[in-house]
Amino acid sequence: MTLTGHDGAVNSIAYSSNGRMLASGSADGTVRIWDMRTGEELMTPLRSGDGAVWSVSLATNGESVVSGTDVGVVCVWSLVDAHAYAQRLRGHSAAVSSVLYSPKGSHLASTSTDSTVILWNSETHQQLALLRGHTGVVHALAFTPDSLTLATGSEDQTIRLWDAVTGKLRYKSSHLHEESIYSLCFLPDGQKIAAGSGNNIMLCKSQTGQNTALLHNGSSPILSVSPASDGLSLVSAYGKSVCLLTLPRFRVKTSSIILDGHTSTVRMATFSHNDLYIASVSDDCTIRIWSASNRSEVQPAGTQEATDNTAVSALIMSDFRTLTEHTDNVSSVAVSPDGAVILSGSDDCSVRVWDARSSTAMSSLLLRHTSLVSSIAVSSDGRLVASGSRDQKVRLWDLQTGRAVGDSMSPPSPPRPQPQPQRRSRARRLVMQLETLPRPACVVAVAFTPDARLFASVSEGKTVHIWDVATQQPSAIGPLSCKNWVSTVAVSPDGRLVTAGDSGGYISIWRSDTGQPVRDPLRTTLTYVCSIGFSPDGTCIVSGGTHSREHVRIWNISAGEQVLALTGHTDTVYSVTYSPDGRTIGTGSADMTVRLWDAVTGAPIALLAGHSGYVQSVAFTPDGHSIVSGSDDKTIRVWDFIGASPVSDADVAVSFQHARLNNGWLQTRSGKLLLWVPVEYHKFLYRLEGPRVIIQFDKNGLYQGESWISCWRGDASGPGLGAGSPSS
Repeated sequence: MTLTGHDGAVNSIAYSSNGRMLASGSADGTVRIWDMRTGEELMTPLRSGDGAVWSVSLATNGESVVSGTDVGVVCVWSLVDAHAYAQRLRGHSAAVSSVLYSPKGSHLASTSTDSTVILWNSETHQQLALLRGHTGVVHALAFTPDSLTLATGSEDQTIRLWDAVTGKLRYKSSHLHEESIYSLCFLPDGQKIAAGSGNNIMLCKSQTGQNTALLHNGSSPILSVSPASDGLSLVSAYGKSVCLLTLPRFRVKTSSIILDGHTSTVRMATFSHNDLYIASVSDDCTIRIWSASNRSEVQPAGTQEATDNTAVSALIMSDFRTLTEHTDNVSSVAVSPDGAVILSGSDDCSVRVWDARSSTAMSSLLLRHTSLVSSIAVSSDGRLVASGSRDQKVRLWDLQTGRAVGDSMSPPSPPRPQPQPQRRSRARRLVMQLETLPRPACVVAVAFTPDARLFASVSEGKTVHIWDVATQQPSAIGPLSCKNWVSTVAVSPDGRLVTAGDSGGYISIWRSDTGQPVRDPLRTTLTYVCSIGFSPDGTCIVSGGTHSREHVRIWNISAGEQVLALTGHTDTVYSVTYSPDGRTIGTGSADMTVRLWDAVTGAPIALLAGHSGYVQSVAFTPDGHSIVSGSDDKTIRVWDFIGASPVSDADVAVSFQHARLNNGWLQTRSGKLLLWVPVEYHKFLYRLEGPRVIIQFDKNGLYQGESWISCWRGDASGPGLGAGSPSS
C-alpha cells in the first residue's frame, strides 16, 4: 500500500519491534505514526516547530519515538501520552542527520552535520558522551545486536567503531572507502558491516574494517541500507529505486530485484520485524509498503525489474486451523497420501485421526498405546499406520477400521550408555529420553518404504531395524548400525536408500536391498540430528537438529557435501520435510515457530508463528497447499497457503477462482489486490467445492477503488458491484 499525508519529502522511517506501527519523519516538520494493519494514522501529527525532520527511531518498548531536526535538536515524544510535548535534547550545533535507539533500548545515539556523535541515556535523556573525531558530516549510525558497539559513517570516507558504554573509540577505518559513507548497518551476527559508500554497497569485517565483497554497484549514492533479521538479505535505497539484495552464501551468488514505483529520490528503506514487508520513503512525499514474503524469487542483478510489489511476493498465507482434541504434547504428525486424513501421535498415549476437510477428530479411529506415542508414519497406499511408543512397541494399524494389524513388534534393548549431561541442554526432548528415561525406552522414529512391504524403526540404541510388514518379523536386511544413538530415520522416495541421523551429529546412508553403507557417514556440525528428510527426486537430504546458529542443513547425497545451511530458527529444529514438488522445505523448532524455505536457494519464504510450545513435527499435504504442525502446546495447526502461479492476473474470472482472503483483501496468487472486503462482509464470503469464491452483498453494495484507506472507510467513488441486490 501507499501511505499519503506528509506535505513534504519523507526522509526517514522506523518500524516498531512488533511491526504494528511505523514512524515517519518529513521535511514538512512532522513525525507521523501509522497503523500497519489499516494504513491509518494512529494520532495527530507530532510537530516540534524545529524545522525539517531528518531521522526517526522508535523505542524498543514502543512507548516513545525520537526525531532529529533541522536546527540541531533531538526531540523525544511519548506515544503513551499523545498530548505530551516533545522533550528537546540539545548538544549538537547543526542539523541532526540521524537518530537511533540501541536494540536493547538503554541508549540513544544521534549524529549531526557538525561532525559529532552524541550518546544519550534513553530513560533519563542525559548526555553520556560526546564522540569527536570525524572530519566530515556524519550520516550513518548502527548498533551491534548486543548494543555494545556503535558504528558511524561520515563524508570523511571513514567508518568508526565506538564503545557504546564508555564512548571510547575502538577502531577507525583508514580511508578504505573512496567515497562518502551515507549509510551502514551491522549484519545480525555482528561480524560484518554493510556500508553504502558512494554508489556501492561494500561488505566489511566489523573487527578490521577490511572490505570483503562488493555487493552492489548502483547509478546513484546509496542513501540507506538495512538488513533482514535472518541475515540473508539487504534492502537499499538509491535514486528512485528500492533494491532487494540476497547476500552470497555458499554457492549461491548475490542476486537482486529492483522495486520501482517512487517518482522521486528514495531516502530510506527498511524491513519489518518479521522480514515480510519493506517500507520505503521518498521525496515524492509518500511511504510505500512492499511485500517481501518470498525473497527466493529475486533474479541475478540486472535481469529483472519489478514495476510493483507483486514481483516480490510469491507465497501468501491465507489461514490456519487449530485441532485441539489431544490432552498432552503432540509429538508427531502425518498426512495420508490422498490428503483426506491427518494423523497425530501424542504423549496422551493416543494416535488420533482427523478429517482433513472438516478438521474434526474421527473418534471411531482413536488408536491407543500404553505409553506416550513418539512417532507415526502412513504407508504409500494409505492402508496402514505405523506408530512407535515409549513402551518400546511398534504397532501397525488398519487406517480404514482402526484395528491393530498383527502383534506389536519390540526391537531388542541394547546396553544403556553412560549419561552425557553436557549434551542434554538443547537436545530434542524425545532424544534426551534415550539417555534419561527408565526402561522400557522410546521408539523414536518409524518410516515405510514406498512399496509398503517394509518399514524401518529406531528405538534406544545405535541400530535401525527393518521389518517385514506381511510377517511383522525382522527382515533379512539389517539391523543397520550407526556411530551413536540413532534419533531419526527416513527412506528415499524410490525406496533404494535408508538414512538415519544420530546423537553425535552423523548421518548414515545404506542401500535398502543389501543393508550396505553407500558411503562413510556424513559428519555434520549439529550436536544432535533430530530429523532428516529426502528431496522428492532423492538427490538431497535435509537435516535438522541442534546448532549454535544454523539448525538446518541441506546435503547432496552423491557428492556427500553440504549444499546450504538455513539460518533463522533460534533453537533446536525437531522436524524437517520437503514439499511434494521439492521446491519448499518446512521446519519446526523449539523456538515455537514453523518456517518455510526455498529448497534451491535457502531463502526464507514465511515464518508461521502461533504455537505456544515446541513444534515437534511438520508435514506437507499432498497438494503442497498446506503444512501441518504438531506442538507441545497440545495442538495441531494446519497452515494454508498458495504459491506463485502462472495464471495471468489479467483474467479476472480465473483470478477470483483462486483468490484468497488475506488481511481483509481478496488477493491473486501473485499477491495482486482484487477487492477489499470489510469485516462485516466476511461472514458472507463462501468457499464452495472447488476454488470458486462467492460474495453476497446487502443493499449498500461494495465499494471499490485503488486506495486501501478509501475502501476501508467506504468513501471511494461509487459502489463497485450491483448496489441494491446481492452480487456474486
